[in-house]
Amino acid sequence: MTSHHPSEATLLAHIAGHLPAAHRQVIALHIACCPLCGSEARLLTETAGALLDGLAPAPLADEGLARILARLDEPVPAPRPAVSPPGSPAGALAALATGRWRWTGPGIAMMPLMARDASDTRLDLIRVAPGTGLLEHGHGGFESTIVLQGAFDDGIARYETGDFGEAEGGVDHRPAALPGPDCICLIATTSRLKPHSVIGRLVGPLLSM
Repeated sequence: MTSHHPSEATLLAHIAGHLPAAHRQVIALHIACCPLCGSEARLLTETAGALLDGLAPAPLADEGLARILARLDEPVPAPRPAVSPPGSPAGALAALATGRWRWTGPGIAMMPLMARDASDTRLDLIRVAPGTGLLEHGHGGFESTIVLQGAFDDGIARYETGDFGEAEGGVDHRPAALPGPDCICLIATTSRLKPHSVIGRLVGPLLSM
């Protein structure tokens, strides 16, 4: 049973389109896998739509009509197939883990999915063997995570398959995979991690973390 969910503020930011693409992917996947958050997201979307319907009409910019008319002669783009996030963590893992795992330390591997973008955000899969812990670190920005397999404990809470975790800049923790299958997470990070150990500070730049 899913125990950890996005905060309401994070859901609202996601629905409003205020988050970088990598974080939107992590949250959209959790919403697709979690009936509770799926229901809340639909309610927030409907509420936002009702608020927009109640706004007074805004006047069209002077050049607005001309821009719209100019686009009538543009070729119609080919329709893009609709892509829905898989409805289970296992399905998501199978769909996402199509690249090559990169060894990053004893019992730890990463699979980059989205390079760091203009918002300084990246998206990765990370796989950690049972009993293995990451180096203790802090965050320079927002981090969002969904557990796709296994479980981990970061000293603050325990996260199991399907759980969503979020951390703001300034949060320090040391996630460690719990007994069972390898812990695999989809994780989006904004800004660089802040390792506390000398080894972490040496390795971090090599991994672009």
